[in-house]
Amino acid sequence: MLPDEPSCGGVPPDHPRAGDPLHRALADPGPPALRPLPPDVGELLVRLAAPPRLAAHLRAVHDVAADLLDWVARHHPDLPVDRDAVLFGAATHDIGKTLHPEELTGPGAPARARPSRGRCS
Repeated sequence: MLPDEPSCGGVPPDHPRAGDPLHRALADPGPPALRPLPPDVGELLVRLAAPPRLAAHLRAVHDVAADLLDWVARHHPDLPVDRDAVLFGAATHDIGKTLHPEELTGPGAPARARPSRGRCS
């Protein structure tokens, strides 16, 4: 059972914004049933006016990360894992796409535009 999420990004379900696409991406109960993002991440996405497609993607990745963490906890209980850090990273890993929404439907930035990582010759 997934926890109930009374609000999304600081927007209560009965607020006039509750029907907008970003709020639906962050709060829709499914299907599929996805865990809510951490409240601070939802609030950040609302403040950044993130594209709903990005919010839905981040929520799906966050949900898969939670499932993987549950598996690790069951099968490797002695393995130290910072669950909150992993979930926060999963929920924010593509946050830069708020500045580059074209990358939500096409390829990412070309390699030449990215900083060099010191290739061997």
